[in-house]
Order: sequence, then C-alpha cells, then structure tokens
Amino acid sequence: VFNNLDLQIEGTFWGGEAFPSHFVYFGPMFCVSYFGGEPIFREDTTWFEPICRSVEELQTLRFDPSNRWRQAVRRMTQLSLDRSNGRYFVQNNGAIMALMDVIVGVLGVEPTLEAMIEKPEAIISARDRMMPWSRQTFDEFDSMLATRQDGGMDWMGVWAPGRVISSQCDMSAMISPEMFQDFVVPELTDIYRHLDYGIYHLDGPDEIRHVELLCGIPELDLIQWVPGTRLGEPHFGDPLNWIDLFRKIQDGGKKVLAYCPPSQVRPLLDKIAKDRVYLGINCSDETEAEGVLRELEQIGV
Repeated sequence: VFNNLDLQIEGTFWGGEAFPSHFVYFGPMFCVSYFGGEPIFREDTTWFEPICRSVEELQTLRFDPSNRWRQAVRRMTQLSLDRSNGRYFVQNNGAIMALMDVIVGVLGVEPTLEAMIEKPEAIISARDRMMPWSRQTFDEFDSMLATRQDGGMDWMGVWAPGRVISSQCDMSAMISPEMFQDFVVPELTDIYRHLDYGIYHLDGPDEIRHVELLCGIPELDLIQWVPGTRLGEPHFGDPLNWIDLFRKIQDGGKKVLAYCPPSQVRPLLDKIAKDRVYLGINCSDETEAEGVLRELEQIGV
C-alpha cells in the first residue's frame, strides 16, 4: 500500500489546489465489517453478505470497537500518519457513515425495502441507534488526524479548515423523495451538525430527484456529482450535459464538486457560477496541466 502511495505522490504533478493524500481504503462500505460482516475480497471490490435474517434481528446489532477489521483500519491510519511527515494528508475514512446503506449491507436490499414500507419504525429505530456511533467513530479518527495535520479531509480528498465529512446514500436511487425525507435526511442532518463542513456524494441520475431535499439541509456545504456511465452513451459523463443540475445545486445555496476534462473547463465555467464550484481536473501530463492553470488564471478563478 505505501509503496503504491509513494509512487503515486512522486509521479503526479499537483497543480492548483491539488495536493497528495492517502485514502485508507479496504473496500466500499467497509464499516459493515464493524458489525460482524465478513468482507469478501475480490479483485475489483469488497463484498458483504447480509448478517441479519430479519428486521427484528437488526435491532440487536451492536458496534464493537475492538472488531478486528475496525482495528485494521485504525492501525493503517496510524501507520500512514506516522510516516507522512508532512508529505501528504491522511483522509478520515474511519467513521460509520451512510447509515441507510449500512442497513442495506447487513439486512439485504429487498428485506430493507420491504421493511421501509411495512415496518418503517423498525428501520428508523435501527438508524437512530447508529447515529451516536457515527459521531463517536468520526471523533475517534479526527482526534488521531488532528495530532499531525491541520484542518480536515474527507474520503474524497476535499480539505477544509475544520472538521469535515462526506456522506452518501446509494440506496436512495431506489426510493422516493418522501422516503428520502423520512429515512435519510435525519441521519445527514445529525452528522453534519456535529461537524463544521458537510459534503454529499450524489451518485448517478437516479439520485437527482433528492437534490431539493439536500439543498434544504442548512449544514450541507458541497454536493459532489458523479454521473457514472451508460452503455451506448460515451458522452454521458460530459459535465456540459449536467448544467441544469449544477445550476439547481448552486441556486439551492450549495457548492458543487464537478469533474471536468481540460477541454471543457472554459465552456463549463461560462455557464455556471465560478465562485460556487470545485473542479476536479485530470490531465494527461504536466504540460497539459500547466495550460489549464494558465486558462483558469485568465478566466479569473
């Protein structure tokens, strides 16, 4: 892990506001393992089988801080901090976040969706029991990181001058805005109020219907847009296809994190508010990156 990290840091030109950081990553939704789920490591991801056989069993779920996978993430984070020596930031990826996604992970997709309709109070009760664990685990890792670095950094590599976290709800692609309001907004509001800066990972077109509710959370500062891909639509990820979405987020009082190829920087910034956007730009080499920096200076960003 550290060999690969060093190679990435040394082989990358960090232009503009970019800087190296370490995403301590064992796989997606790895906090499911903190509740007893055993990770299934595959070449391209990490998978979990449900560990609760019923929504009633979900009520007995316990977070064990001594869990071996939890301790592995903690040890890796500490090792990375010990060797960073100011060369890179270590991201806070130790918190139990995205609680509805965690519930799906431990209960299963269909049982969770059925329970949200037939036994909503049971799902809400399980979510509410997890909220203190979110705050507890964030504070634990934030305290570790604060001993070696200034400010905070979330799992997507966004730095802030205070305590910051990114959350998400990938399962929200399967539910209505009304259910998002009841099941998801309370957990987001709870953790964002606990911190200084809140970020949301908006993943794919099926989640766009929740943007108005997200913009209604006062403690949320930034929405990251990830369009994904669609078969037969090679330009699906083109940021110019999502101008209306970016404007809706900005008009809702939030900043937007958008990913943009070098050739689209000026056309994109001509169409949205320049002071409420954070651009992620990957360039093929240092020459191209320096050209983008010169263009941004001319634009006045």
